[in-house]
Amino acid sequence: MDKDRIIFSTQWIAVKESPRGFQYLERKGKDSVSVFLLRRSSEKPEAYEVLIRQQHLCIDNREVDGKFKLFPCPVTGAMEEGESPEAAAQREVYEETGYRVQVSPLGQYIVGTQVNEICYLYYADVTGVEPGVAQQDGTYMESIARNEWHPFENLESYDYSACQIGYLKLQKMLSKG
Repeated sequence: MDKDRIIFSTQWIAVKESPRGFQYLERKGKDSVSVFLLRRSSEKPEAYEVLIRQQHLCIDNREVDGKFKLFPCPVTGAMEEGESPEAAAQREVYEETGYRVQVSPLGQYIVGTQVNEICYLYYADVTGVEPGVAQQDGTYMESIARNEWHPFENLESYDYSACQIGYLKLQKMLSKG
């Protein structure tokens, strides 16, 4: 079996070409996780809120008041080599929010046709749980991100694909429960 040829690489990414000439991007860690943290609304106990991580995305490098524009996302991160999706989800949640959680699977999706990445979706209900101190990973981009609680329904309107996929899956699950 022929191997894919590396066209270009850095310590973070590789651009590869298959034996048939298809070119694609592979990032270090390759696969990723997206985690939705939910809690019951204090104002409407029958409703949920979702933790939104406002963070920089590479699609828009505009600055607002001297800072990068931030976009609404769930908790996200790359899987480390040899790490299971569930362990990556728990690590990323603790690193970015300070919550120590058991996560439940929501499924997965293929990130795009030009990237060989799978994103594993998880959720956890943190109603009544107090977070510890978010550890962060020390990068500038993570240091400018911030966490905010929003009404669950807001997920439907966010452009990030994991938000919309997660919204549909969570909405279906919550309506049964």
